[in-house]
Amino acid sequence: MERRYKVMVARVFLFAVFISLSPISVFSQQVSLSQLLTKWEKYTQTKPAKPDTSVVNLLNDITLDYMHTASDSAFYFAQKALSMSKALKYEKGKATAYAYIAKIHYTKGNYDLSLSYALTALGISSHIDYKTGIAYAHNTMGVIHIAQKKYALALQELMKAATLNTTLKNQTGLSGNYFNVGLCYLEMKSDSAIHYFLLSREISIKIPDQHLVAMANNHLGEYYLQKGKLNTAISFYSSILENRNYQNDWEDSFAHTGLAKCYYAKGNYNEAIDHSQKGYLLAKKSNTKWDIEQALGVLYLSYSAVGDSKNAYKYLLLDKIYSDSLFNESKEKEINALYLKQKQAENEVLKKKNQIAEEKEASQRMLIVVIVLIAILLMIIAITTYRNAERIKRLYKILQRKTEYISTQNELIEQKNDALNESNQTKDRLFSIIGHDLRSPFASMRGALELFNSGMFDEDEKQMMLDRVLEQMTVTSAMLENLLSWANSQREGLKTNIEPLVLTDLINEILAIFKNVAIEKNIVLTHVFDSPVSINADQDQMHVVFRNLVANAIKFTKPNGEIFISYLETDKSVKVLVKDNGVGMSEDKLKLIFQESGKSISTYGTRKEKGIGIGLMLVKKFVELNHATITVESKEKEGTVFIVEFMK
Repeated sequence: MERRYKVMVARVFLFAVFISLSPISVFSQQVSLSQLLTKWEKYTQTKPAKPDTSVVNLLNDITLDYMHTASDSAFYFAQKALSMSKALKYEKGKATAYAYIAKIHYTKGNYDLSLSYALTALGISSHIDYKTGIAYAHNTMGVIHIAQKKYALALQELMKAATLNTTLKNQTGLSGNYFNVGLCYLEMKSDSAIHYFLLSREISIKIPDQHLVAMANNHLGEYYLQKGKLNTAISFYSSILENRNYQNDWEDSFAHTGLAKCYYAKGNYNEAIDHSQKGYLLAKKSNTKWDIEQALGVLYLSYSAVGDSKNAYKYLLLDKIYSDSLFNESKEKEINALYLKQKQAENEVLKKKNQIAEEKEASQRMLIVVIVLIAILLMIIAITTYRNAERIKRLYKILQRKTEYISTQNELIEQKNDALNESNQTKDRLFSIIGHDLRSPFASMRGALELFNSGMFDEDEKQMMLDRVLEQMTVTSAMLENLLSWANSQREGLKTNIEPLVLTDLINEILAIFKNVAIEKNIVLTHVFDSPVSINADQDQMHVVFRNLVANAIKFTKPNGEIFISYLETDKSVKVLVKDNGVGMSEDKLKLIFQESGKSISTYGTRKEKGIGIGLMLVKKFVELNHATITVESKEKEGTVFIVEFMK
């Protein structure tokens, strides 16, 4: 439950980013989408020799209007605006396009890309002193600080954005800033949250901006839900769904899910199921992961409450998938790296301002020298000071380069140490397998040959002994070949040579190798195909793959059993099925089959055949190197089927 609450809170502030980012289009927002599209259609029909900045502004405005309804269309027009801005070297249009692309990536759940594009917009806006774009960037960083639970820093960034938007009289941006401040206080469990939510709502009604009004009502409902005032929360959520003048899938999804939480808390589980189903469908339609996860969570709890375990389990599994996706640890690393880029961008802006200030000061000194000759002494002092500053700068740069060099060397040393440790572990594992798993069969063969030479046996006994030695040598040879292939793969010494290969011919060769072993166990080998089957793969690696699969099938099939090799070919892929009616595997063994090696996974065959426990690990590695997949289905005492699928 604690994790579910964290997911809910995270969804609240991440959801707000998209709505509360200040619109920064340089084109009029009073023109309808149909009018904007008409202008764009007229432009595409006339196709002037060279577009101008007004076309970029038009594309950015179309992007903004599509933002709440069709993210794919918005992305299409934003990319066109960005491409045209670059060609025209139109920095303001470029900053706006980057900002909108960041917003679009957010709606798709690509938060790392969203932040990357937002930081690019910040750098361009700061360089050209584009205050609207700078306010947008401060707002974005404020929401990111909320995500990292740095609430003091978040409030600083959001208030900077609010100050700029107040100066610019950007009421839409200001409403979004106040909304995010409310979210920050909500995270801090402060009742100041409701003040800023109401302030944002008041501004949105005056603008008017129906979307921001709906957003504020949704989160006022969320506030009262957390406070346990369910009837008040229901009234705010219901106001969104009952507003026929403005409907939005994202907002409606949030409202339906909020109502579901309220009814669940009231014990009205059927109402909770109805609203959470609607919230789930709308969230899937708008492809918003956080909203999908929230609706799935309420569906699981509600179905559990009414005793419908089948649906409860279904939605629990779906909830787990989305929850795991949203909490991917790699995203936190990407955010930290991008945060560092932002700091570097700020430093570059600061350096640029310092450089401009120094140049201005130098010009003033030169003017004083020309006008006032008596200032020569002061000029000499100023020049000396300047030279000292330059010398200090040079020394600082040298020190910085040396520091970076030392840091690079340290990283290389750490990488070498890691590689050496991995090499030692591979060596130890190799020697362990040689010591434990190859010594025994060689000792057995040696003993048998010594008895053979002793003259103690008649001809039939000698022939039987030779057959046993030959069988042992065949198995040991396969074990040794697997071991060497595995050792090479551990050292990353493998080279995969993809080329056309007649798979049916290769498997026929392998079956010929195992023919005597199968006859010995009275096992029928059946290879079925209508015509030769060809794939693109490495012949040697495929030989290892299917030799291991056939050997395993024989090993775990009892006498008088059958091994059946067949193919399933479609327009897109070729599947090879290696099926036996042997002893099968338990569920616990299936979970480990491609993840473990050595004694933890190796078992004796139906005639006590011994393996070294690395064959299937090697099979999986070779299958993946050839851009294929392998799956296994098995039941104890019924048999096993391995399926290798090659894409055409």
